[in-house]
Amino acid sequence: MKDLLVVRKNKLSFIYEKRSIFIFIISLIICIFSVLLSLSMGQKYIPVFKVVQLLFTGNGPGDSLIVNTIRLPRTLVALLVGTSLGLSGAILQGVVKNPLAAPNIIGITDSGSVGALVFLTLFTDPKNNSLTAGIFYMPLFAFAGALIAVLLIYLLAYKKGVTPYRLILIGIAIAGAAKAITSILIINGPVVFIKEAQLWITGTVYGTNWTHVRILLPWFLVLFAAALIYTRELNIQSLDDGISTGLGSPVERNRFLLMLLSAALASGAAAVGGGISFVGLIAPHISRKLTNSAFENILPLSALIGGIIVVLSDIAARTLFFPLDLPVGIFTAGIGAPFFIYLLFKNQRSRKGVL
Repeated sequence: MKDLLVVRKNKLSFIYEKRSIFIFIISLIICIFSVLLSLSMGQKYIPVFKVVQLLFTGNGPGDSLIVNTIRLPRTLVALLVGTSLGLSGAILQGVVKNPLAAPNIIGITDSGSVGALVFLTLFTDPKNNSLTAGIFYMPLFAFAGALIAVLLIYLLAYKKGVTPYRLILIGIAIAGAAKAITSILIINGPVVFIKEAQLWITGTVYGTNWTHVRILLPWFLVLFAAALIYTRELNIQSLDDGISTGLGSPVERNRFLLMLLSAALASGAAAVGGGISFVGLIAPHISRKLTNSAFENILPLSALIGGIIVVLSDIAARTLFFPLDLPVGIFTAGIGAPFFIYLLFKNQRSRKGVL
Protein backbone atom coordinates (compact mmCIF):
# COMPACT_ATOMS: atom_id res chain seq x y z
CA MET A 1 0.00 0.00 0.00
CA LYS A 2 2.98 2.34 0.36
CA ASP A 3 3.18 2.66 -3.42
CA LEU A 4 -0.54 3.42 -3.77
CA LEU A 5 -2.55 6.59 -3.25
CA VAL A 6 -6.24 5.97 -2.48
CA VAL A 7 -8.76 8.79 -3.02
CA ARG A 8 -12.36 8.34 -1.81
CA LYS A 9 -15.22 10.79 -2.12
CA ASN A 10 -18.68 9.45 -1.33
CA LYS A 11 -19.37 6.71 -3.90
CA LEU A 12 -16.33 7.61 -6.00
CA SER A 13 -12.98 6.01 -5.29
CA PHE A 14 -9.70 6.09 -7.19
CA ILE A 15 -6.47 4.16 -6.64
CA TYR A 16 -3.30 5.66 -8.11
CA GLU A 17 0.23 4.28 -8.24
CA LYS A 18 2.73 6.83 -6.97
CA ARG A 19 4.91 5.93 -9.96
CA SER A 20 1.99 6.75 -12.26
CA ILE A 21 1.51 10.11 -10.55
CA PHE A 22 5.18 10.87 -11.15
CA ILE A 23 4.83 9.91 -14.84
CA PHE A 24 1.72 12.09 -15.11
CA ILE A 25 3.60 15.09 -13.68
CA ILE A 26 6.48 14.57 -16.12
CA SER A 27 3.98 14.28 -19.00
CA LEU A 28 2.25 17.47 -17.84
CA ILE A 29 5.59 19.30 -17.85
CA ILE A 30 6.31 18.01 -21.39
CA CYS A 31 2.83 19.11 -22.45
CA ILE A 32 3.34 22.64 -21.08
CA PHE A 33 6.75 22.84 -22.76
CA SER A 34 5.18 21.69 -26.07
CA VAL A 35 2.60 24.47 -25.82
CA LEU A 36 5.30 27.08 -25.11
CA LEU A 37 7.39 25.72 -28.00
CA SER A 38 4.38 26.02 -30.30
CA LEU A 39 3.87 29.63 -29.24
CA SER A 40 7.56 30.32 -29.77
CA MET A 41 8.06 28.84 -33.25
CA GLY A 42 6.77 30.20 -36.54
CA GLN A 43 7.64 32.67 -39.26
CA LYS A 44 9.03 34.84 -36.47
CA TYR A 45 10.88 33.07 -33.67
CA ILE A 46 10.07 34.40 -30.20
CA PRO A 47 12.19 33.10 -27.28
CA VAL A 48 10.31 30.92 -24.83
CA PHE A 49 11.04 33.18 -21.85
CA LYS A 50 9.54 36.13 -23.77
CA VAL A 51 6.48 34.00 -24.67
CA VAL A 52 5.91 33.36 -20.94
CA GLN A 53 6.27 37.09 -20.25
CA LEU A 54 3.77 37.97 -22.99
CA LEU A 55 1.25 35.43 -21.71
CA PHE A 56 1.24 37.03 -18.26
CA THR A 57 1.81 40.70 -19.09
CA GLY A 58 0.80 41.17 -22.73
CA ASN A 59 3.54 43.80 -23.19
CA GLY A 60 4.89 44.46 -26.67
CA PRO A 61 2.09 45.06 -29.22
CA GLY A 62 3.77 43.26 -32.15
CA ASP A 63 4.85 40.08 -30.40
CA SER A 64 1.78 40.09 -28.16
CA LEU A 65 -0.48 40.04 -31.23
CA ILE A 66 1.46 37.08 -32.68
CA VAL A 67 1.43 35.07 -29.45
CA ASN A 68 -1.94 35.87 -27.88
CA THR A 69 -4.12 36.41 -30.95
CA ILE A 70 -2.65 34.20 -33.67
CA ARG A 71 -0.66 31.35 -32.12
CA LEU A 72 -2.31 30.81 -28.72
CA PRO A 73 -5.84 29.92 -29.91
CA ARG A 74 -4.44 27.58 -32.58
CA THR A 75 -2.19 25.88 -30.04
CA LEU A 76 -5.00 25.51 -27.52
CA VAL A 77 -7.27 24.01 -30.19
CA ALA A 78 -4.52 21.54 -31.13
CA LEU A 79 -4.13 20.64 -27.45
CA LEU A 80 -7.87 20.18 -26.89
CA VAL A 81 -8.31 18.15 -30.07
CA GLY A 82 -5.43 15.89 -29.05
CA THR A 83 -6.63 15.43 -25.49
CA SER A 84 -10.16 14.66 -26.72
CA LEU A 85 -8.93 12.05 -29.21
CA GLY A 86 -6.52 10.47 -26.73
CA LEU A 87 -9.24 10.17 -24.10
CA SER A 88 -11.77 8.91 -26.66
CA GLY A 89 -9.37 6.20 -27.83
CA ALA A 90 -8.60 5.06 -24.26
CA ILE A 91 -12.32 4.72 -23.46
CA LEU A 92 -13.03 2.88 -26.72
CA GLN A 93 -10.17 0.41 -26.28
CA GLY A 94 -11.42 -0.32 -22.78
CA VAL A 95 -14.96 -0.96 -24.02
CA VAL A 96 -14.12 -3.22 -26.96
CA LYS A 97 -11.13 -4.84 -25.21
CA ASN A 98 -9.05 -4.46 -28.34
CA PRO A 99 -5.78 -2.49 -28.55
CA LEU A 100 -6.40 -1.82 -32.26
CA ALA A 101 -9.61 0.11 -31.63
CA ALA A 102 -9.62 3.84 -32.29
CA PRO A 103 -12.35 6.40 -33.06
CA ASN A 104 -11.20 6.77 -36.68
CA ILE A 105 -10.89 3.01 -37.28
CA ILE A 106 -14.43 2.05 -36.26
CA GLY A 107 -16.13 5.00 -37.94
CA ILE A 108 -16.83 7.38 -35.06
CA THR A 109 -14.52 10.14 -36.29
CA ASP A 110 -15.62 9.71 -39.93
CA SER A 111 -19.29 9.83 -38.95
CA GLY A 112 -18.65 12.93 -36.86
CA SER A 113 -17.03 14.46 -39.93
CA VAL A 114 -20.14 13.59 -41.95
CA GLY A 115 -22.30 15.46 -39.44
CA ALA A 116 -20.02 18.50 -39.58
CA LEU A 117 -20.00 18.41 -43.39
CA VAL A 118 -23.81 18.23 -43.43
CA PHE A 119 -23.83 21.39 -41.30
CA LEU A 120 -21.38 23.16 -43.63
CA THR A 121 -23.30 22.03 -46.72
CA LEU A 122 -26.67 23.20 -45.37
CA PHE A 123 -25.49 26.48 -43.91
CA THR A 124 -22.81 27.70 -46.35
CA ASP A 125 -23.80 30.62 -48.58
CA PRO A 126 -22.08 29.89 -51.95
CA LYS A 127 -22.32 33.54 -53.03
CA ASN A 128 -20.00 34.95 -50.38
CA ASN A 129 -18.60 31.68 -48.92
CA SER A 130 -19.88 32.42 -45.43
CA LEU A 131 -21.93 30.56 -42.86
CA THR A 132 -25.60 31.43 -42.43
CA ALA A 133 -25.73 29.82 -38.97
CA GLY A 134 -23.50 30.08 -35.91
CA ILE A 135 -20.44 27.84 -35.89
CA PHE A 136 -21.36 26.86 -32.32
CA TYR A 137 -23.91 24.45 -33.83
CA MET A 138 -21.25 22.48 -35.71
CA PRO A 139 -20.24 20.24 -32.75
CA LEU A 140 -23.92 19.33 -32.30
CA PHE A 141 -24.14 18.15 -35.92
CA ALA A 142 -20.84 16.30 -35.54
CA PHE A 143 -22.07 14.62 -32.37
CA ALA A 144 -25.34 13.71 -34.13
CA GLY A 145 -23.34 12.01 -36.89
CA ALA A 146 -21.20 10.14 -34.36
CA LEU A 147 -24.29 9.22 -32.32
CA ILE A 148 -25.98 7.72 -35.40
CA ALA A 149 -22.81 5.71 -36.07
CA VAL A 150 -22.72 4.37 -32.50
CA LEU A 151 -26.39 3.42 -32.67
CA LEU A 152 -25.88 1.62 -36.00
CA ILE A 153 -22.77 -0.17 -34.75
CA TYR A 154 -24.53 -1.25 -31.59
CA LEU A 155 -27.75 -2.37 -33.29
CA LEU A 156 -26.01 -4.26 -36.09
CA ALA A 157 -23.59 -5.92 -33.65
CA TYR A 158 -26.34 -6.92 -31.23
CA LYS A 159 -27.06 -10.63 -31.11
CA LYS A 160 -28.13 -11.74 -27.65
CA GLY A 161 -25.74 -9.12 -26.41
CA VAL A 162 -22.85 -7.24 -27.98
CA THR A 163 -19.37 -8.72 -28.24
CA PRO A 164 -16.29 -6.51 -28.72
CA TYR A 165 -15.26 -8.52 -31.80
CA ARG A 166 -18.53 -7.75 -33.61
CA LEU A 167 -18.29 -4.09 -32.60
CA ILE A 168 -14.92 -3.80 -34.33
CA LEU A 169 -16.06 -5.51 -37.55
CA ILE A 170 -19.29 -3.52 -37.83
CA GLY A 171 -17.41 -0.34 -36.96
CA ILE A 172 -14.96 -0.83 -39.82
CA ALA A 173 -17.91 -1.23 -42.21
CA ILE A 174 -19.55 1.93 -40.85
CA ALA A 175 -16.24 3.80 -41.31
CA GLY A 176 -16.20 2.82 -44.98
CA ALA A 177 -19.79 3.96 -45.44
CA ALA A 178 -19.06 7.28 -43.71
CA LYS A 179 -16.10 7.92 -46.02
CA ALA A 180 -18.35 7.29 -49.03
CA ILE A 181 -20.99 9.72 -47.73
CA THR A 182 -18.25 12.27 -47.09
CA SER A 183 -17.11 12.06 -50.73
CA ILE A 184 -20.70 12.49 -51.94
CA LEU A 185 -21.20 15.57 -49.75
CA ILE A 186 -17.99 17.15 -51.01
CA ILE A 187 -18.77 16.48 -54.67
CA ASN A 188 -22.34 17.78 -54.42
CA GLY A 189 -21.62 20.62 -52.01
CA PRO A 190 -20.94 24.27 -52.87
CA VAL A 191 -17.98 24.65 -55.24
CA VAL A 192 -16.29 27.16 -52.94
CA PHE A 193 -16.50 24.59 -50.16
CA ILE A 194 -14.71 21.68 -51.88
CA LYS A 195 -11.10 22.76 -51.32
CA GLU A 196 -11.65 23.71 -47.69
CA ALA A 197 -13.56 20.49 -47.04
CA GLN A 198 -10.80 18.30 -48.45
CA LEU A 199 -8.22 20.09 -46.32
CA TRP A 200 -10.43 19.85 -43.24
CA ILE A 201 -11.10 16.12 -43.70
CA THR A 202 -7.35 15.44 -43.69
CA GLY A 203 -7.27 17.13 -40.30
CA THR A 204 -6.10 20.66 -39.67
CA VAL A 205 -6.18 23.37 -37.01
CA TYR A 206 -5.25 26.08 -39.51
CA GLY A 207 -7.36 29.21 -39.16
CA THR A 208 -8.76 28.31 -35.74
CA ASN A 209 -9.45 31.17 -33.34
CA TRP A 210 -10.80 31.92 -29.88
CA THR A 211 -14.33 31.01 -30.98
CA HIS A 212 -13.19 27.43 -31.59
CA VAL A 213 -11.50 27.38 -28.17
CA ARG A 214 -14.74 28.52 -26.52
CA ILE A 215 -16.61 25.76 -28.34
CA LEU A 216 -14.24 22.90 -27.55
CA LEU A 217 -13.06 23.72 -24.01
CA PRO A 218 -16.39 23.31 -22.13
CA TRP A 219 -17.28 20.31 -24.32
CA PHE A 220 -14.03 18.57 -23.32
CA LEU A 221 -14.17 19.52 -19.63
CA VAL A 222 -17.71 18.17 -19.16
CA LEU A 223 -16.91 14.91 -20.97
CA PHE A 224 -13.59 14.49 -19.14
CA ALA A 225 -15.44 14.79 -15.82
CA ALA A 226 -17.95 12.17 -17.02
CA ALA A 227 -15.06 9.88 -18.03
CA LEU A 228 -13.58 10.14 -14.53
CA ILE A 229 -16.95 9.24 -13.02
CA TYR A 230 -17.09 6.12 -15.21
CA THR A 231 -13.50 5.06 -14.46
CA ARG A 232 -14.63 2.18 -12.24
CA GLU A 233 -16.98 0.92 -14.96
CA LEU A 234 -14.14 0.98 -17.48
CA ASN A 235 -12.04 -1.18 -15.18
CA ILE A 236 -14.95 -3.63 -14.93
CA GLN A 237 -15.48 -3.58 -18.71
CA SER A 238 -11.92 -4.85 -19.19
CA LEU A 239 -12.92 -8.09 -17.43
CA ASP A 240 -14.83 -10.98 -18.97
CA ASP A 241 -18.52 -10.16 -19.42
CA GLY A 242 -19.56 -12.99 -17.13
CA ILE A 243 -17.30 -11.71 -14.34
CA SER A 244 -18.50 -8.14 -14.87
CA THR A 245 -22.13 -9.24 -14.60
CA GLY A 246 -21.29 -11.22 -11.47
CA LEU A 247 -19.90 -8.03 -9.90
CA GLY A 248 -23.32 -6.45 -10.36
CA SER A 249 -22.45 -4.22 -13.29
CA PRO A 250 -25.07 -3.64 -16.04
CA VAL A 251 -22.51 -4.47 -18.73
CA GLU A 252 -24.55 -3.75 -21.87
CA ARG A 253 -25.93 -0.44 -20.61
CA ASN A 254 -22.54 0.83 -19.46
CA ARG A 255 -20.87 -0.35 -22.66
CA PHE A 256 -23.36 1.69 -24.68
CA LEU A 257 -22.96 4.77 -22.46
CA LEU A 258 -19.17 4.58 -22.65
CA MET A 259 -19.32 4.29 -26.44
CA LEU A 260 -21.49 7.42 -26.50
CA LEU A 261 -18.95 9.18 -24.30
CA SER A 262 -16.13 8.17 -26.65
CA ALA A 263 -18.20 9.31 -29.64
CA ALA A 264 -18.92 12.69 -28.03
CA LEU A 265 -15.21 13.32 -27.41
CA ALA A 266 -14.22 12.26 -30.94
CA SER A 267 -17.01 14.24 -32.60
CA GLY A 268 -16.08 17.41 -30.71
CA ALA A 269 -12.50 17.04 -31.94
CA ALA A 270 -13.70 16.30 -35.50
CA ALA A 271 -16.01 19.32 -35.52
CA VAL A 272 -13.08 21.67 -34.95
CA GLY A 273 -9.99 19.79 -36.15
CA GLY A 274 -11.45 17.59 -38.88
CA GLY A 275 -10.39 14.01 -39.49
CA ILE A 276 -7.13 13.90 -37.50
CA SER A 277 -6.36 10.19 -37.36
CA PHE A 278 -4.49 7.65 -35.22
CA VAL A 279 -4.10 9.87 -32.13
CA GLY A 280 -6.76 7.81 -30.35
CA LEU A 281 -4.80 4.68 -31.23
CA ILE A 282 -1.31 5.82 -30.25
CA ALA A 283 -1.94 7.74 -27.01
CA PRO A 284 -3.52 4.87 -24.99
CA HIS A 285 -0.75 2.48 -26.08
CA ILE A 286 1.96 4.85 -24.90
CA SER A 287 0.05 5.30 -21.64
CA ARG A 288 -0.06 1.54 -21.03
CA LYS A 289 3.67 1.29 -21.66
CA LEU A 290 4.34 4.03 -19.10
CA THR A 291 1.89 2.93 -16.41
CA ASN A 292 -0.32 0.00 -15.44
CA SER A 293 -3.64 -1.02 -16.98
CA ALA A 294 -5.87 0.72 -14.41
CA PHE A 295 -7.98 3.38 -16.08
CA GLU A 296 -7.43 5.81 -13.19
CA ASN A 297 -3.94 6.14 -14.64
CA ILE A 298 -4.63 5.54 -18.33
CA LEU A 299 -7.38 8.14 -18.89
CA PRO A 300 -5.59 11.35 -17.79
CA LEU A 301 -2.27 10.17 -19.22
CA SER A 302 -3.85 9.30 -22.60
CA ALA A 303 -5.42 12.76 -22.74
CA LEU A 304 -2.07 14.44 -22.04
CA ILE A 305 -0.14 12.32 -24.54
CA GLY A 306 -2.80 12.89 -27.19
CA GLY A 307 -2.45 16.63 -26.66
CA ILE A 308 1.34 16.45 -26.91
CA ILE A 309 1.15 14.46 -30.17
CA VAL A 310 -1.17 16.93 -31.89
CA VAL A 311 0.66 20.04 -30.63
CA LEU A 312 4.05 18.69 -31.79
CA SER A 313 2.53 17.55 -35.10
CA ASP A 314 1.11 21.04 -35.62
CA ILE A 315 4.53 22.56 -34.98
CA ALA A 316 5.96 20.26 -37.67
CA ALA A 317 3.05 21.02 -40.02
CA ARG A 318 3.68 24.77 -40.04
CA THR A 319 7.46 24.90 -39.77
CA LEU A 320 9.09 21.98 -41.60
CA PHE A 321 7.85 23.00 -45.07
CA PHE A 322 7.51 26.74 -44.54
CA PRO A 323 5.92 28.77 -46.13
CA LEU A 324 3.48 25.89 -46.66
CA ASP A 325 1.14 25.22 -43.74
CA LEU A 326 0.30 21.54 -44.08
CA PRO A 327 -2.64 19.74 -42.44
CA VAL A 328 -1.68 18.32 -39.06
CA GLY A 329 -3.44 15.07 -39.99
CA ILE A 330 -0.65 14.27 -42.45
CA PHE A 331 1.86 14.04 -39.63
CA THR A 332 -0.36 12.11 -37.20
CA ALA A 333 -1.14 9.63 -39.99
CA GLY A 334 2.55 9.42 -40.86
CA ILE A 335 3.26 8.35 -37.29
CA GLY A 336 0.11 6.33 -36.73
CA ALA A 337 -0.05 4.19 -39.88
CA PRO A 338 3.31 2.43 -39.29
CA PHE A 339 2.40 2.09 -35.61
CA PHE A 340 -0.89 0.43 -36.56
CA ILE A 341 0.91 -2.03 -38.87
CA TYR A 342 3.36 -2.82 -36.06
CA LEU A 343 0.47 -3.56 -33.70
CA LEU A 344 -1.15 -5.84 -36.26
CA PHE A 345 2.02 -7.93 -36.59
CA LYS A 346 2.56 -7.90 -32.83
CA ASN A 347 -0.97 -9.15 -32.15
CA GLN A 348 -0.63 -11.81 -34.85
CA ARG A 349 2.59 -13.15 -33.32
CA SER A 350 1.10 -13.20 -29.82
CA ARG A 351 -1.93 -15.19 -31.03
CA LYS A 352 0.33 -17.70 -32.77
CA GLY A 353 2.22 -18.08 -29.52
CA VAL A 354 -1.02 -18.83 -27.69
CA LEU A 355 -2.13 -21.33 -30.33
